[in-house]
Amino acid sequence: MPYRTKTRSGKPKEPPTGNAVYEMAVKALARRTRSTAEVRTFLVQRGASEADIGDAIVRLRDHGYLDDERFARLFVHSRIENEGHGAGRVRRDLAKKRVGREIAEQAVASGYEQLNEKDLLRDYLRRKLRLAKPPSKASALATLYQRLLRAGFSSATIVKELQGLNSAKRHGSDGPSIDPDKWREWIESLADSTDEDAETE
Repeated sequence: MPYRTKTRSGKPKEPPTGNAVYEMAVKALARRTRSTAEVRTFLVQRGASEADIGDAIVRLRDHGYLDDERFARLFVHSRIENEGHGAGRVRRDLAKKRVGREIAEQAVASGYEQLNEKDLLRDYLRRKLRLAKPPSKASALATLYQRLLRAGFSSATIVKELQGLNSAKRHGSDGPSIDPDKWREWIESLADSTDEDAETE
């Protein structure tokens, strides 16, 4: 349903037309970067016609204000630097932004090309979760596993990292925090969960 503001008299404000649609889009992009699909939705909600929206989008692209490839690259870089997310999470979030699949895949591939997922995962555990010791319950381990899936890491990398999380060397003690056989059993129980089970946070 189109978004309709009101004038001081209380009457519905007329929807934007012509150049006003373009100017409205420019102001929206000045507040934050958006994909082409997001700009289109923004203008539709404000009652602009399809013709005026189409003209505005062409002008925005011509003036360099709207560029989905640039948007995707910046989005990937931001998620890596600020959130430490894995490729899977960033790919899902770009889909929510309705960035074209090919553009999204190219941006993700380029952004993660020089990164090692294992190192990225360890950094996420340290910086974001501040994990100082392994979970003491199977349910807590399962919750951690699901959270890492939602953060975009592959199940294979997560399982390998969690397998060594209970080692004495990792924690600088005389022995592992949890009985090794019990820990192995907990890890094996995670096999029922897959990357596709995870939903974004």
